[in-house]
Amino acid sequence: MEIAYLSGAYIPGRGADSVHVMRMCDALAGQGHQVTLHARHGPEPARDDFEFYGTKHAFEIVKHLRPQVRVVGALAFAALVFAHLGRHKRPDLIYAREIYSLRFALPLKLPFVFESHWKPRNRLGHNIEAAYFRDAGFRRLVLISQALSDIYVEEFPWLDRARKLVAHDAADIPNTPASKPLSEGRLQVGYVGGFLPGYGLELLEALARSRPDVAFHVVGGQEAAVRAWRARTTRVTNLKLHGFVSPARLHELYAGFDVVLAPFQSNTAHIRWISPMKLFEYMSFGKAIVCSDFPVMREIIIDKQDGLLVPPDDLASWQLALDELRDPGLRLRLGEAAFQKFSERFTWKRRAHDVLAGIG
Repeated sequence: MEIAYLSGAYIPGRGADSVHVMRMCDALAGQGHQVTLHARHGPEPARDDFEFYGTKHAFEIVKHLRPQVRVVGALAFAALVFAHLGRHKRPDLIYAREIYSLRFALPLKLPFVFESHWKPRNRLGHNIEAAYFRDAGFRRLVLISQALSDIYVEEFPWLDRARKLVAHDAADIPNTPASKPLSEGRLQVGYVGGFLPGYGLELLEALARSRPDVAFHVVGGQEAAVRAWRARTTRVTNLKLHGFVSPARLHELYAGFDVVLAPFQSNTAHIRWISPMKLFEYMSFGKAIVCSDFPVMREIIIDKQDGLLVPPDDLASWQLALDELRDPGLRLRLGEAAFQKFSERFTWKRRAHDVLAGIG
């Protein structure tokens, strides 16, 4: 099947959305489909997009300009995508993560799947999505968590529930050498992700200050944010900020972590329905995970079975969890259980199969 994947992500870029769409397109191509990804020109210097993300050269990428003006830029991008679709052989299916591009493509009368990672942001967005779900081409709505699916039931109570599919984010099974510590004799604790409000950097700093015998590693962040945090934590010698590392190179760091953290706070913008890609990457490396205890996280992790769930803002609970995980046997048990669950349910290959099952 020929699939046009419509995304507003920057390629190459640092956002989780760019990693998601590249991994999904790679997985869809791995299922035997011919995939063309439509995306924005990205700001990151990269010799090769596929090399940057560590994906196979198995699909086409078409990049369009998008002016940096809200709504107007999105509409201009959507018009360029529509023009490209109109000039070339029509695909068998449109797979969309960008609402305006899909809205422009509806006149082509092609079957489509719409994937949402966010509830409708306003009345306009709500109305546009409602039009999708009533369109003759609508085949499936893919949602990244059961919590987001529940929100869509509230927003669109008339929507046929058989047309909805919950598909969490995912990861690939890594092909890396055996785990090695980044420095001998110390517990190695890692965080991979953004520096956005609510992502828990302040908690990480407090943990590092309170456990000087533990090595903490923070991977990610824009340069300005990383510089500011380095200045703030100059005297916290057991906290290392690695800065941004390309997706293809992350395994070099993951392999050396003993414990990994997902310290989301209650002011995370979409904490009610988030499906953090980092959790599945953590699981794919068989790491012991400590994660903030929110209802949506319980869709992924069972406390004390394949990770530890702790109150998000209770420093003492995070300290206790790290102290418990000094036990290598506990780390091994939790990590193996996390990997087992991941390999059965949360690979990109499994996700690509599920989102298109029965379509085409």
